[in-house]
Amino acid sequence: MMSNVTRITPHLYDLHAPTRIRDLPAWVIWRFEDGGEKPRKVPYYASGAKRSGEQGSASDLAGLVTFDAARAAAVRRGFDGVGFATLPQWGVCAVDVDNCVTGGKVHADIEPLLVETYAEFSPSGKGIRLFFEGHLGNGKARSAPGTYGLEFFSTAGYVTFTGNAVPGCSVLGLEDTISPLPSALRALHAARIGVVSTEREATSPVGLSEDTIQRALDALDPGMGYDQWLRVGMAIHAETKGKGFELWERWSARSPKWSGRAYDLERWRSFGKRSGGASVTGASLIAMANERGAGISLSGPASPEEFDALVEDAVEQTAEQKPLRFPVLPAHTFSTGAQPAWIIKDVLPQAELVVLYGASGAGKSFLALDLAGAVAQGLPWRGKRTKRGRVVYIAAEGAGGFRKRLRALSEARGVDLATLDLGVIHAAPNFLDKSDAAEVAAAITVSGGAALIIVDTFAQVTAGANENAGEDMGKALGHCKALHRHTGACVMLVHHAGKDSSKGARGWSGIRAACDAELEVVREEAGRLLRLTKQKDGEDSLVWGFDLEVVELGVDEDLDPITSCVVVETAVPTPAPKAPKLGTVERIALDVAEQLAGGMASVEAVISGVVERLPVVPGERDRRREKAKRAVNHLLESAIHCSLDDLGFITVSA
Repeated sequence: MMSNVTRITPHLYDLHAPTRIRDLPAWVIWRFEDGGEKPRKVPYYASGAKRSGEQGSASDLAGLVTFDAARAAAVRRGFDGVGFATLPQWGVCAVDVDNCVTGGKVHADIEPLLVETYAEFSPSGKGIRLFFEGHLGNGKARSAPGTYGLEFFSTAGYVTFTGNAVPGCSVLGLEDTISPLPSALRALHAARIGVVSTEREATSPVGLSEDTIQRALDALDPGMGYDQWLRVGMAIHAETKGKGFELWERWSARSPKWSGRAYDLERWRSFGKRSGGASVTGASLIAMANERGAGISLSGPASPEEFDALVEDAVEQTAEQKPLRFPVLPAHTFSTGAQPAWIIKDVLPQAELVVLYGASGAGKSFLALDLAGAVAQGLPWRGKRTKRGRVVYIAAEGAGGFRKRLRALSEARGVDLATLDLGVIHAAPNFLDKSDAAEVAAAITVSGGAALIIVDTFAQVTAGANENAGEDMGKALGHCKALHRHTGACVMLVHHAGKDSSKGARGWSGIRAACDAELEVVREEAGRLLRLTKQKDGEDSLVWGFDLEVVELGVDEDLDPITSCVVVETAVPTPAPKAPKLGTVERIALDVAEQLAGGMASVEAVISGVVERLPVVPGERDRRREKAKRAVNHLLESAIHCSLDDLGFITVSA
């Protein structure tokens, strides 16, 4: 008796793809078909039609769908898997390495690449598939006896996607990372493949509107590194076919490092002359913007048929006891759900990552130890309940100074260091190195675990890194999150403020996005304070005052006192009002007022004095008095530089 039950493959619902490629309308489904010596992996569109015709044509693009839609179609139709269709406009290079896994060990040429980007095992388990940002054309080097096969896909074809990530992906936090092409891979390509294919244009536009490009630019810092700045320009050039210079120019001009229009124009004119090399397309621009929270999707809305099919598949999952990703909960059920867990209530969450930052000399290391002491002893901190737990302090910057801080804590607070549940790593591991991060995790595990790991400072454990580069900082943060996953501890990074403290912690903006809480240590003329600037699961903007109290620890061999400091609680200092910045006309007005202050410096006299000093602009209406009056009024309103006395005369502040 024949069955009319359609075969489905529900295990494919467990597949997950990196965000950079997941939302691209670049996916197909595939199944094994008879191919002679071994079955072939034949690609089909999600509609069930076999992929055919010119790749990248209008009809081909119409058949490609997003990852989620392809996955649902593969499940519903009983196909063996999903695949990524490589086209030049995606700006993605897939590297397929055959027969490089032997006895569980990856070939020495390929193993270093696994720490760079998302990598997974091939369907056979004997090969590796890697995805990179960039373009190396399409090329294949067949495997000779005793070596591995190597194939690059950037402009045509497709690669199967298994979702079976190599073990290091989760440890390094690379499950959602598509990195730029590394130099080691370029060298391997040159040795095994040769010249980059130029059969298809590597910078074909994705089809971004000017509004979408502007949305992406609004999310990006024009003061980024030079290489990233060039990548933005190249992407806009590719998307606008060389006509979008004004977009790039307006955005670039907002940077304090801007070198002027002529400098930008010279580089813009060079973009269209590149051949081969890395592809920088609109997809690259969107990926950069989405790393900074832009939330822009390259895929258009689903067709009615596709949307209905996705809904039907999701409903079928519930019949198979598979939970929905976005369940609807009754209000009373949701309101009684698990509450956020805290190490120090409302201050330190029991989460992955916390950043404590401040300017040099603000007292951030002393404050970090103050928090550590409260956790290690289970004592309330500023009236906030503390959950007692072991603390491991990585004193990567100034171990000698940290010894004195511990002794000062013991002396001032009567703490017996022999019973204090706090361990110290007095070295500077490199968190860019997976083996260093793993050894730190092992040391903490062997020594008894931790509830809180403090890294002082983040700069010292990322030596040699580009602090403004997402690639370097993302790798280090991935290792920090791996520490959390392995130990269960919250990792607190003690970090430096940038040159402009109003812009937050130094370096890559993604650091703030990655952390669960952010604390700023500030030193004012009136005192010091700790400000909670971010809290994912609680109230932010909380502020506490503190100061540093000197503790004498004895004398050295020259009989000079040995001292350190401990944190003491104070009222929150009131910052002194900051003098407003003065414009050119306001500075002239203040100068005139200072000269006349000894006499009868009336408002009218100051305005007249300013008018005399301002130049007349030929061909324009004389607006000198209007400008002078506005400048004097601004000075008087600020009441900082000068004020008006009871008789109506201007008095200049000392």
